[in-house]
Amino acid sequence: MNWDNARFLLAMSRTGSLRAAASSLDVDQATVARRLRTLERELHTHLFNRHPEGYTLTCAGQLLLPEAEMMEAAAAALQRKTFGMDASLAGTVHIASTESLASCFLLPALAPLRQSHPNITLLLSTALELVDIKRGEADLAVRSARPTDENLIIRRLATFHIGLYASTAYVSRRGLPVPGNAFAGHDLIMFPRDAVPQYWQRLCNEPITNGNIVLETPSQWLLIESVRQGIGISMMAREIVERCCPELVNVMPARHETVDIWLVVNPDVWSAGRVRVVIDAINNAFM
Repeated sequence: MNWDNARFLLAMSRTGSLRAAASSLDVDQATVARRLRTLERELHTHLFNRHPEGYTLTCAGQLLLPEAEMMEAAAAALQRKTFGMDASLAGTVHIASTESLASCFLLPALAPLRQSHPNITLLLSTALELVDIKRGEADLAVRSARPTDENLIIRRLATFHIGLYASTAYVSRRGLPVPGNAFAGHDLIMFPRDAVPQYWQRLCNEPITNGNIVLETPSQWLLIESVRQGIGISMMAREIVERCCPELVNVMPARHETVDIWLVVNPDVWSAGRVRVVIDAINNAFM
């Protein structure tokens, strides 16, 4: 069989529709349908059941799925290793991080890099969800969650000190929260519960039992801006506050915790010249 057809098998199995599969592969629907028909002829079997609601794998398709996924992983590994052999200081480097780290640390470091290495293109993506570095969803990541896969290259960039912050306007209006009162009489700004459930019990070891949760947002930058505009109290890193919003007030200095910031790199791209240059710039940003 043409191994490239495995991409179409995987896309259809994951999306269940011609339209969604075509969108994920950046082709038209007719191409997806044609490639699937070709694959079925090559293998002399039906791979999908067609329903009004979409496509589902037949038993034969389910049997082939693990091998197709292995082919996909092997192709991605070949691409990453080829990328890693490239010593040139040109091309694209994909960095995954969070909004606050990207805004306050990465962009200031990457701006001068663009001046010194104009042939390097940077793709910077931010989200609360972690990307899969091993599968090549990004070349490297800067994040607070340390991966468990020891096959990745992992370096500690910094240790951040987390505290509880509010604007001066909020403090003037509502006063300071009292440690041990579980935020009684105060408004809280939170990430959604399903994104960070661990922070829906305590913020910096202070229970949130008596707090009034007035705003939830999945965006780190909107959370920071909400605190700046006096909407409520939230948990933030001192290092981010000092760089991006030094006017904010630590409203409960007795409550704090630390979190490590990690650089995560796929070993297949570690030696690529353009990746090494970007890594050096990121290291300098956290010194």
